[in-house]
Amino acid sequence: MSVVAGDPCFDQLQVSAPFRENYRRALGIRPDQKLIVLSSTWGRGSILASDESDTDLLRRVLAELPVDEYRVLAAVHCNAWYGHGAWQLQSWLAPLTEHGLLLPVPDTETWKAALLAADGILGDHGSLTMYGISLGIPTVLGSFAESKVAPESPMARLGKVLPRFSAHRPFLPQIEEAAAAQRGSAELRQLRATVTSRPGESAVLLRRLFYQWLELPEPVTPARPRLVPVPSTVPVGYSSPVQRPVYVSAASEERRATVRRYPAPVQRRTMELHLAATHLVADIDDPDARWPRSADVLLLPLGRPHHAAGMVSWEDIAARYPGCALLAVEESEDGCLALLRDGMRLRARWHGRRPSWTSAAIAASVVHDHTMSTMSSPGPVCLQVAIGAEGETGLLDVTVL
Repeated sequence: MSVVAGDPCFDQLQVSAPFRENYRRALGIRPDQKLIVLSSTWGRGSILASDESDTDLLRRVLAELPVDEYRVLAAVHCNAWYGHGAWQLQSWLAPLTEHGLLLPVPDTETWKAALLAADGILGDHGSLTMYGISLGIPTVLGSFAESKVAPESPMARLGKVLPRFSAHRPFLPQIEEAAAAQRGSAELRQLRATVTSRPGESAVLLRRLFYQWLELPEPVTPARPRLVPVPSTVPVGYSSPVQRPVYVSAASEERRATVRRYPAPVQRRTMELHLAATHLVADIDDPDARWPRSADVLLLPLGRPHHAAGMVSWEDIAARYPGCALLAVEESEDGCLALLRDGMRLRARWHGRRPSWTSAAIAASVVHDHTMSTMSSPGPVCLQVAIGAEGETGLLDVTVL
């Protein structure tokens, strides 16, 4: 006997969609950030087992997206978790979770919350890709195994409709182009209608069927889909006591600086076009000495034993860190004291209404770019600072001491 009873997961996602902002807040996604979900099903042909070398596709997305504007979450099929083991999968992805990749464990419904919170998907032939399309999320296929998909099925049609990721182009314009092309697409609208022929009815149909089999009367309470639970914890894989090294562009024009930061350890420096005109920022106490030794901007956060500015001399800095052009001594959350190689000292402080992203590290990058681009004395000046081209601005006062 066959019974057409709808899709419980589809129905659950649809009734939970109005609560998108609740899921975004629970996952730590700021209002000015976008969430990209990388969905990998199990077996050969999935994103994690595609022709790309190991986890390179995930690395590329994490490397190319500005860390202050985007968060990246990997939704890995539970069969991959249980087939390889949690320790093995987390070990494979540790170089990425250390630098911002969110990796929810499979025994929660966090992947559903992430899908509801997502602004874009890099998917494959797994069902999560189809669910994402049903929610209207812009999607690019990072991998698609036609041999794993039934011919003429909705998933096979999806593989023909969606754009494929190109390894020869940056990821960001590809997902932006997908968003523009898929908005209002009649072809995708028709495809969404094939996900289930009984939308919103699965709870009623399945409960009725089960109680008929049990030969018991149904409860009088209405059968309905359960809302996706709000995640109780953010799936952060690693938290470091030192600030992780980043490449930063902080282009200034007419007293406005636009900042973009990229995680340095996941870059392939000779290959990444988005790293043009960037400088390297690193924590002076990073245990991986290659980062502070080659950094343009060194950070000295609060609470370190040698924090006091009077304990820092440029003779020591020049000898130990030959690439350093600016030492930023954090001064609470208001900004930093910037020590330049020529002996000049600047103070950079945020004032007025401060966006959530303001920090001493971002202030230091803005000061570095400003001093590099100013032929005469660099201060005093008040700069408008934004994260990305359309982000909320903060005001940074730079004064000469």
